[in-house]
Amino acid sequence: MLTEGSWWSLLPSLLAIVFAILTRRVILALLGGVILANILYTAPDLLAAIVASITALGSALIDLGNIQIWAFTLIIGALFGVLEGGGTFQHFVRALEKRQLGDSPRKARLFTWLLGIAVFIESNVSIMTSGTTSRPLYDRLGESREKLAYIIDSTCAPICILIPLNAWGAFNLGLISAQDIANPLATFAQSLLFNFYAILAILLALFVAWTGWSIGPMRQADAAARQRVHNIRAQAAPLDAIQYDSLAAKGVLASLVSMVVMVPVMLTVTGGGNIVRGAGTTSVLVAVSVALVIALGFTRKTQALPWSEITKHALRGARAILPLAVILWLAMVLGDMTRALGTADFITGLIDDSFPLWLLLPIIFILSALTAFAIGSSWGTFAIMLPLAIPLALNLGLPPAPFIAAAISGGIFGDHASPISDTTILASLAAGTEHIDHVRTQLPYALLAAAGTVVLYTLWGLV
Repeated sequence: MLTEGSWWSLLPSLLAIVFAILTRRVILALLGGVILANILYTAPDLLAAIVASITALGSALIDLGNIQIWAFTLIIGALFGVLEGGGTFQHFVRALEKRQLGDSPRKARLFTWLLGIAVFIESNVSIMTSGTTSRPLYDRLGESREKLAYIIDSTCAPICILIPLNAWGAFNLGLISAQDIANPLATFAQSLLFNFYAILAILLALFVAWTGWSIGPMRQADAAARQRVHNIRAQAAPLDAIQYDSLAAKGVLASLVSMVVMVPVMLTVTGGGNIVRGAGTTSVLVAVSVALVIALGFTRKTQALPWSEITKHALRGARAILPLAVILWLAMVLGDMTRALGTADFITGLIDDSFPLWLLLPIIFILSALTAFAIGSSWGTFAIMLPLAIPLALNLGLPPAPFIAAAISGGIFGDHASPISDTTILASLAAGTEHIDHVRTQLPYALLAAAGTVVLYTLWGLV
C-alpha cells in the first residue's frame, strides 16, 4: 500500500461525496468509493482489489453488531409503515392539533426542536423519535421534510454531547482519562462550555424553528412542500372530517414513549446496572422492537384491520427504508477503508506546535471537521483527534478544556456535513426525505454555525 497516510488516501471519500452530490446516485457513489479504496490499498494488484472489496462488503454485512443496526433500521421502517399505513398517525396528528401543539408550522417546528433536546439519552433514538413523530405534522402543514431532517440532525447529536449522561459522554471521558490529566471528569465538564459548534447548531436550529428561515436549497424544498400539500388538500377530505379515535392516538404515543424509555432501561440492564457501560446497539434494537409490538397491537385493536393487512403495511415500510440501509452499509465499509488507508493520520499530521497559539483552536476544529467529513464518523474522529489535541495543549502549558472542545466540535460539524455519516443518513431516514436533498439543504446552516465557531475560537485564542 503506497498511499498510506498520503493525500491519495482522501480520494475514495472525495470521489463518493462529489459523485453523490452531482449525480444523486448515492449507492453507486459509495460503492465506487469502496472499490477505489481497495484499489489503492492493494495496488497494483487489481484482482486483489476486487476480492478485497467483496470481502469487506461481505464481512460488514454479516458482522453481528452491524446486523443489529440493519435490524434496527428495517424495524424503524416497519414501525412507521404500521403507524402511517394503518391509519393511527392521523388520529395522533388530530390529538396534537386539539392540544394546539401542531396547529401551525411554527408550533410543529418548535415541537420537533423540543423533542430533539428532551431525548438526549441516545442520538439515534432521539433522531428517530423526533423524525417519526413530527413527519405527519409537517406533511399536514406543508412544511418540508428537508427542514424536519435539518432540525432533528442539528439538535440530537449536539445535545447528546452537551448533556453527556449517555454513551457519548462515557466514550469521550474514557479517551480523556487515557491522557495525562489530573481530573478528567472536571476537565471534560469544563470543555462543554467551549463546545461552540454544538451550542451554535442548537441555537441556530431554534431560530429556524421559530422563524422558519430558509436559505439556499431549503427555499426550493419549502416551496415544493407547500405546493404538494396544496394539491393533496384539493383532492382529499380534510383531516378534521375523519372520526377521531383517542385510543389510536394514545397507541402512537405509547409506541413512541416506549422507544424512549426502553433505551435507558436496556442500557442499565446490559451494563450490569451501569447505564454508561450498556450495549447501545442492543438497547436501541430492543427499544424499537418493543415500540413495533405496541404499534401492531394498537393498530389491530383500533383500526379493525386483519393481521395480513397490517403485515403488508409493516413490510412496505421496511422496504421503503431498505435503500437507506444499503447506503448505511456502504458508508460503514468506506469509513473502515479510509481509516485503513491512513486518511485521518494524513489530516492530523498537518498540525504541530509551530502554529501561532491563537490559531491552534481554529486549526484543530477544522482538522477535526475534515477528518469527520472524510471518514463519516464523529466518534472515530474523537478517538483520533483527542489524543492529538490534549497532549498539544499540555506540552504548551495551556488549559486542555478548549482543545478538547475544539476537537469534539469539529467532529460534530464534519459529521453533520458529510453525506457518508451514519447520523446524517438516519436523519434522512427519520424525516422520509431523499438523502442528498437533506445533505444539500442542511449544509448552508452547518457552514454558518461552523463559521461562527471558527470566529469564536479565534477570538478566544487572541484573548
